[in-house]
Amino acid sequence: MFRSIAFTIFVLKKKGVIVQATIQYFNSIDAAKILGVNVSTIKRWTLEGKLECVTSSGGHRKFLFAHFVNFLQQNQKKIAKSDFFPLSRKAHSRLVWHILKGNYDAVVQPMLKYALKFDRGMVHNILNCFSLAQHPINEIFDHVLTPVLHQVGDLWERGEISIFDEHFASQAIRDGLARMQGGLKAPDKIIGNVFCLNMSSELHDIALKMVDHILEMRGFNIFFSGQVSPSFDVHRIVTKIQPVRIYVSSTYVANKSMIQMEFDRIVESCNPHNITIFVGGRGFDVINYDPQRVQRLHTFKEVAIV
Repeated sequence: MFRSIAFTIFVLKKKGVIVQATIQYFNSIDAAKILGVNVSTIKRWTLEGKLECVTSSGGHRKFLFAHFVNFLQQNQKKIAKSDFFPLSRKAHSRLVWHILKGNYDAVVQPMLKYALKFDRGMVHNILNCFSLAQHPINEIFDHVLTPVLHQVGDLWERGEISIFDEHFASQAIRDGLARMQGGLKAPDKIIGNVFCLNMSSELHDIALKMVDHILEMRGFNIFFSGQVSPSFDVHRIVTKIQPVRIYVSSTYVANKSMIQMEFDRIVESCNPHNITIFVGGRGFDVINYDPQRVQRLHTFKEVAIV
């Protein structure tokens, strides 16, 4: 969308693990598109000190997204002209403002509304705006998408929406995630292979797809099995791709004995290869596992740092 320049820095995380992070700079043409003005206005604002920038050794202006946030904070009437949403920018100016400021709670209900309308375009626009604002994707997943998905599920359980509404809303979010992934920049260096799979009874793979996105940004090469994954073939797969980690998601357990047997088979397949096993989802409230062998993750923040 924008011809930005990406610079890579290295950030030390706990336990001495080095994770790549990317700082994205925008040029004057990008800034003009984002703020809805022409390039000469951008130049004038920078000279007047209204819009911050970084000047390169060659004299070119470069902008961080924080510069746009600070500018819009001081000039709130300009939000309606900013180029985040292709349609009805004035109507969405308040939503853009909350996204810029990272007010996640204020975005949950609008995102729920658009998901229930199966408005894939607006779901994608919201996610794209978060991405442009360089909010960590694990925070977007934890504080926006997870509450939205829980509310969709609760509405269906209470009979307030149909199963079709639930599927349409979930698919709108999944489509938005798929489009969002195309705009994410993963590190060039691959840490290792990771196998992501659902238990065989799972009908949705959205949570696992979010795990996929985060791990890809960390530098892992992802093998994603999607929904309704047969566990009987796991041994052959792990032997073939030799993953360093396996992530298993379970959000719903209809037949505990069957799912327990499947999960035990997964663990047995991983043991000879010394593969680290991570699990997540409400299903593991009832699935038994050895915490010495299996590590349970409760948030996407944990996926990002563990």
